[in-house]
Amino acid sequence: MDRLRGGRARSQRNRTALAAAALASAVTVLAGCGSDVPALEFGAAKPSGPRLDAQPPQGSSLPVAQWPDACEALGDDEILAILPQAEDFEREPVKVTVLNFNPLTESEPGTTGDVPKGGCTTSFGLPAEYESKHNSRVRIVFQSVADPALVAKAYAKDRAYEAKDGGQDPEKYRDLGASLGPAGCFLKEADQLVCHQGPYEFEVSGSSTADGVGEYPESDKNWREEVLTEVVRTLSARMDGRP
Repeated sequence: MDRLRGGRARSQRNRTALAAAALASAVTVLAGCGSDVPALEFGAAKPSGPRLDAQPPQGSSLPVAQWPDACEALGDDEILAILPQAEDFEREPVKVTVLNFNPLTESEPGTTGDVPKGGCTTSFGLPAEYESKHNSRVRIVFQSVADPALVAKAYAKDRAYEAKDGGQDPEKYRDLGASLGPAGCFLKEADQLVCHQGPYEFEVSGSSTADGVGEYPESDKNWREEVLTEVVRTLSARMDGRP
């Protein structure tokens, strides 16, 4: 009888151990399912905001008081067209200081000085294993808003400088011509694009630590190719007045 009771006790302990192991396994599976991160989705430019329609005087810059608000230059819907999973948008203005285009001549009154919202950083969240409300950003800076002829000259000067400074490395400088939509763009470092279109010279940059973008330094290249180029196409279309 003692052996029988002992056998029953051992059997009960075995069943208890098996049940505990099964519960631990179930918890592990549930935890694994909870940590799954959706694949990052990339879309394409879909301009939907109003036309960016600056009208600077011929041969001069636009008065700084009339510069566009960069935080209104790229809407939530336009970002969602490029990144459908983006959420929790937050915008922070970036101050731009405008100098005289031609130091040999006196600038028109009101065309130089600070533009409090000449640039803007838009931060937002994308799917990631380690939750972060704002793990991604896009930054737009208007560098000049002036007569298109002046803008073209300023852009050519900036491009020549970057070509001399980083021209041996295609990930630090590359002339992209009109391939992205504007009249001209060049790569400035891995995560910055400088372009000009009509009365605007502008810079688009940004980065992300979201899953699916990749590890640094590939993440900068991937973000540029999948996101920043589409932002440039969005802005260029609105500068042209295209839908």
